[in-house]
Amino acid sequence: MRRTLTAIGLLGFALAQEAHRVAITHPASPVNRETNGLLIWVLAFSVLIFGVVAGSLAYITLKFRAKPGQTGEPPQIHGNDRLEVIWTLIPLAIIFVLFGLTARALIQVNKPIPGAIKVEVTGYQFWWDFHYADLGLRNSNELILPAGVPVTLEVTSKDVIHSFWVPGLTGKRDAIPGQKTLIHLTPETPGNYYGFCAELCGPSHARMLFRVLVVPKEEFDRFVEAAKAYTPPVADAKGQQVFQQNCMACHGVQGQMPPAVIGPELGFVGNRVSLAAGIVDNTPENLKAWIKDPASMKPGVKMPSFPQLSEEELDALVRYLEGLKVEGLDLKALPKF
Repeated sequence: MRRTLTAIGLLGFALAQEAHRVAITHPASPVNRETNGLLIWVLAFSVLIFGVVAGSLAYITLKFRAKPGQTGEPPQIHGNDRLEVIWTLIPLAIIFVLFGLTARALIQVNKPIPGAIKVEVTGYQFWWDFHYADLGLRNSNELILPAGVPVTLEVTSKDVIHSFWVPGLTGKRDAIPGQKTLIHLTPETPGNYYGFCAELCGPSHARMLFRVLVVPKEEFDRFVEAAKAYTPPVADAKGQQVFQQNCMACHGVQGQMPPAVIGPELGFVGNRVSLAAGIVDNTPENLKAWIKDPASMKPGVKMPSFPQLSEEELDALVRYLEGLKVEGLDLKALPKF
């Protein structure tokens, strides 16, 4: 008993720690409300069926149990056509109801929304690229969206099949090379929503996370205006030099993309709440450790380590990267879902 209670307690602590990461019942968007509606119907029918079956079993067990002194076989029942028709028609009716509700929900969540912001979502091993084509902006691993504004995500991949999933906002969509799958949603509640790759895509699949940061519309509009006039600041000239010598072959800074997209865009890395595709918080200490030896934090990552950089060069590079941001945009205070 003690071991069982201990195991239940540890499981409770684990679930409490990670509860904000998977929240498919959080009604932060119309998509999740449709899903929750279906879930309630399924649970209701499940409870009904369980009650009928368990109740019938208990009734039959009590009513037809052997009586004291009773011997031999009791009278046998060899069939009841009416009963068999009933227990065939009732499950069939339940299936038709769930089919109709599911078809309606699928139509609703896949219906295009006029005037939606379009974002091209591209999966790479093992990170995500978000391109606001109409706004001329690009960010990686953190998708910033306005609350109450419809959004259409065009999901694809550049290497293998991935799957884009934000439990707190919407369902899964496969990211398939050469194809585009669409997600229509309207995020309604500001917050920091955890996202996952839900398709096994390689050795670092489990650490291919991302964030969807939903902010008030006024804050998003200020961000877009500031980003359009954005000139990458130079918080440390030596750090910029180190970046140009070691990082620019793979990473771009807003408006200065490399010839081939290999690594995440870093134009607004100073504004991000996380690093390494969402696996650690964005702090100078974590950024320095990530640059120095990324494989120790994210096994299977394609980014090489930089043991040749001195402590002075690493510190300068961190200061330069931390300075790549739009001022006045505080995303770390958002509630987590």
